[in-house]
Amino acid sequence: MNGQDKILGGLNAEQHQAVTHVDGPLLVLAGAGSGKTRVLTSRVAYLVAQGHAAPEQILAVTFTNKAAGEMKARIEKLTAIDQRRMQVSTFHSFSSLLLRFYGDHIGVPKNFTIYDEDDAMSLVKTSITELGLDIKTTAPAMVRGKISDAKSQLVDSTKYLTMAGNFITERVARVYELYQRKLFAARAVDFDDLLFYAVKILREDEETRIRLQNKYHYVMIDEYQDTNHAQYMLAKLLTASHKNLFAVGDEDQSIYGWRGATIDNILNFEKDYPGCRIIRLEQNYRSTQTILKAASDVVANNQMRKGKTLYSVGDKGEPVTLLIVETDRDEAEKICENIETLIAQGTIRREIAILYRTNAQSRAIEESLKRRFIPYRIVGGLRFYQRKEIKDMMAYLRLIENPKDDVSFKRVINYPKRGIGDTTVAAMAELSRTKNLSLYELAADKGANQDLGRTVVVKLAKFVEMLTYFKEMSRTLPLEPLLTLVAERSGINKDLKDNDPSGNEGRLDNVAELASSAGDFGTERPEATLADFLQEISLYTDLDNWDRESDTVTLMTIHAAKGLEFEAVFVAGLEEGLFPLGRSLENPADLEEERRLFYVGMTRAKTRLFISYANTRARLGGRQSIRSRFVDELPDEVVVAERHTMMNAYGALNPDFEQSVMTMQNDQFAAIRVGSSVAHARWGEGTVLKRSGSGDSTEVEVRFHFAGTKKLLAKYAKLRVLT
Repeated sequence: MNGQDKILGGLNAEQHQAVTHVDGPLLVLAGAGSGKTRVLTSRVAYLVAQGHAAPEQILAVTFTNKAAGEMKARIEKLTAIDQRRMQVSTFHSFSSLLLRFYGDHIGVPKNFTIYDEDDAMSLVKTSITELGLDIKTTAPAMVRGKISDAKSQLVDSTKYLTMAGNFITERVARVYELYQRKLFAARAVDFDDLLFYAVKILREDEETRIRLQNKYHYVMIDEYQDTNHAQYMLAKLLTASHKNLFAVGDEDQSIYGWRGATIDNILNFEKDYPGCRIIRLEQNYRSTQTILKAASDVVANNQMRKGKTLYSVGDKGEPVTLLIVETDRDEAEKICENIETLIAQGTIRREIAILYRTNAQSRAIEESLKRRFIPYRIVGGLRFYQRKEIKDMMAYLRLIENPKDDVSFKRVINYPKRGIGDTTVAAMAELSRTKNLSLYELAADKGANQDLGRTVVVKLAKFVEMLTYFKEMSRTLPLEPLLTLVAERSGINKDLKDNDPSGNEGRLDNVAELASSAGDFGTERPEATLADFLQEISLYTDLDNWDRESDTVTLMTIHAAKGLEFEAVFVAGLEEGLFPLGRSLENPADLEEERRLFYVGMTRAKTRLFISYANTRARLGGRQSIRSRFVDELPDEVVVAERHTMMNAYGALNPDFEQSVMTMQNDQFAAIRVGSSVAHARWGEGTVLKRSGSGDSTEVEVRFHFAGTKKLLAKYAKLRVLT
């Protein structure tokens, strides 16, 4: 197979057209499961292989580091291009790189620190307090959200103040202005600043803009429907001279309006790029015909869409199963029963996902999974880099690199405890403001900090001495031993050992894992510095550390599941006020986004799709639920309903109703479930195929590895559950 056959082989007609498109703007409307990643990677390979561009002349931008890494690997496999020659990254990573090179043109220091959301929130709270405002009436989360929205719209603090039209926005404007001053003083930027300043450079620095336009002759944007105004402007400015923008997206999967993304960017593509070409990828390679029919019929109710009809060349597949249950606990039980059946039929656990609208829905499902000994993993809970011990380590590392980082200083000045309490830190903060020094600079200046008292001055001197030593060692030590040194000498390791001597919480292991990841980073990039490592991990997203190979059932919100696929998917909680969320019911645009979210959830499934709703749910105080309008939009011909409720569809008592939770609570054999691995004293290990009855009457059918299939009464079989 020659190079071109390798790149173009197996593409359908529309994919081929997209891949071989060279110059001019192109919008690829790529439906769910239509092979958009294949198109993106093949086009990069095609442009290079045909001599249209060198790898360095192509910029490909996506939304997660994981997706960027996979894209690089695929391109390298197609063309043998060295990954280091390619600029494939997230918007934030590219913007950060741009600022490292050109940020000083607009006053951004090259060695800036990137604050994550927790750090930014901490600084917002400090700003509110210093302005004498009440945190109860000026909620930090609200203020932080409005500042983020303003930056996404490229509105700086000065302009925001002129736009302030009421009491609330005037307060936000004051906090915004002080917040930005504090970021500047700390040589720090938040995530929104990365995009904001990147656009500012391209707008205001003509020489840099022309240089980058010439450098990146072809710009490719993945998930174009999820871009916000700042990202849209970044792409527009980079392609202003040559118009070679290759945008791939699906308006039916635009689900991030709540964080600034605007569907208008994809809907108005022809207006922004007159004469552009549009190619629709409508052949789905993921889901069965039945699943596509259900998803397509639902999303067709939206008005804000360009329109496409997905079709599958695969099997018709099983009907969509609609589980109608009495309570959210019953919902969890029925989902888990179906999971046990799927596993017994051969579906591996990592190919099963339970999706929900809000994280709070996971509690009842988790309880049921635990009772049945079904291994699971929640994605989007507490991320590795958000764990306390990791945040503490990161604060030390950031202080080594940037002594002006007051947020990090406050985090570790008394951790592990060294007798410098909140009162002292508050006094230091006040003194640092009057003397125009960072907290670290104040701690290091014995002339400036004398008013704090001799005991405090001595303790601060020891802290500064330790950080100075770390700074010196960072110049020569490789990354992994440097992090190990910091963990030991700072006292973090000792504190973790003292507070968790058994190691059950795994915090010490997490610190070791951080050091190990730094070592891996250093191996991959031998020239990398501590600053490079800090920048890399500050830009990680929720899914970047998710191990798809882990043999567990996956629980996650539908937002977190975007871009993923599973053999079997359960979408739970289809009730008005929950899905769609109550706040969306007043706004048609928000309601359409909720419907798109349901569409995304359904199209994660390859072969089996289950949808469920409960008549009552704990979040409503046990009150009656109303089934979601989205359920009514499902086409009857592809749905099979299973009613596990006290009353049937006609209002009469349902004789088949099972109170699953009560049965579980009173069942001494609850752990023996369909799909469980069990051991028998005589016949050895086997797998449970069927189960019937309850209590002393529980019967099970077990397929033993060497003894064949046996029907047993659980009361006398004395089976030992293995998994």
